[in-house]
Amino acid sequence: MHNAIQHIVPFQERAKSGMAKISGLQIKKRVHHIIMLIVVQAFFFACERDDPPVEPPPASHRRTTLVYFGTDNNFRAEAAQKTGQLKSGWNKDIDGNLLVYTDAGSRPALIHIYAHPQKGNVADTVETYPPENSAGAATLTRVLNRVREYRPAASYGLVVLSHATGWLPAAMSYPSPQLRSVILDNGTAETGNYMELADFAAAIPYKMDFIVFDACFMGSVEVCFELKEKTDYIVASPAEVVSPGFVYSTMPERLFTYPQADLQGVAQDFHGFFNAQSGLFRSATVSVARTAGLDAVAGIFKEVAGQAGNEKDVNLNAIQTFGYGQQKIYFDLGDCARHLSPDSYHELIAALDGCIVYKAHTDSYYTAGAATLLPIRSFSGLSVYIPQSAYPEANAKYRELKWTAGFGAP
Repeated sequence: MHNAIQHIVPFQERAKSGMAKISGLQIKKRVHHIIMLIVVQAFFFACERDDPPVEPPPASHRRTTLVYFGTDNNFRAEAAQKTGQLKSGWNKDIDGNLLVYTDAGSRPALIHIYAHPQKGNVADTVETYPPENSAGAATLTRVLNRVREYRPAASYGLVVLSHATGWLPAAMSYPSPQLRSVILDNGTAETGNYMELADFAAAIPYKMDFIVFDACFMGSVEVCFELKEKTDYIVASPAEVVSPGFVYSTMPERLFTYPQADLQGVAQDFHGFFNAQSGLFRSATVSVARTAGLDAVAGIFKEVAGQAGNEKDVNLNAIQTFGYGQQKIYFDLGDCARHLSPDSYHELIAALDGCIVYKAHTDSYYTAGAATLLPIRSFSGLSVYIPQSAYPEANAKYRELKWTAGFGAP
């Protein structure tokens, strides 16, 4: 409309300057002509701006990946930022379907990212929802089913960004390091804004090729074992994940390689980014776990647990932890075996080598509980819990996990 006004205004000024010499009839005709000119030009301008609706490309049937932003919390700003990074990282040669569910509080939406032949990369809104609990199992199930309905494929992947505390029960009274279990939604009632690990697993309605957790403490053997029937691979951090978390600009190309997604590349991008930082930001632990190898790990850990002896006989301070502050909850799995059952250590590490596809860590890890970096002396790729009398609620939940049933814990 700016260009159209440039042409009309001078003509109106000229008409106004000669108005005294023109009769009333001529004035009416001139005004009529000006109005008609404005209407006609506005019409053609509207036609030029009325672009045809954006049509997504034909569906790929190779892989559909959902990025699930459970960010109705202090991560709200990251949802838009990371959606933009995914969009910028897409290209027309990628064969797959990339969908994003985002809940930043007011207007949850399902978004499709793809390359348009004329418009380039677009983030097209498939549908929106009223405010809802993205930490609810029913919401996760509904979104995943909608994704499969919208873009069915031969394989599926899932990326989850939110707060988390691994397998710990959300209702624990002590310790309470801002417990979130899996996904946090601050917009709902206190009793419903967390999802327990078992509920998260049950909410996944079909098998995933991979799950990437951009969330704290999800790189534990308990989490992986709980999800081993739901996914072939898990990418996660045993420790806290420092913001801005995983690298999303490279994810599209990484997650749509075939026959398998380049999950090692996803982990390397994450580790490489933080390893290049300085100070408290130089903190990253990550592993890529193949869930098919977990049964062998559980079988050997049964021997480790059997030789653990009395809690008072175990020096927990000597075992590598990735906990919140000074709390001893997330122990390194390999280092746990080294201290509790030296005879089983090498056998367990051999089993882990068949399970851990890739692992990497910085020299130390950041813990918000102490607002400092703590050294990493040992890193096997996964954490594990050692039951302690100080944490009765954690002990009770621990006995309910598939992992403890897998190695026959009492």
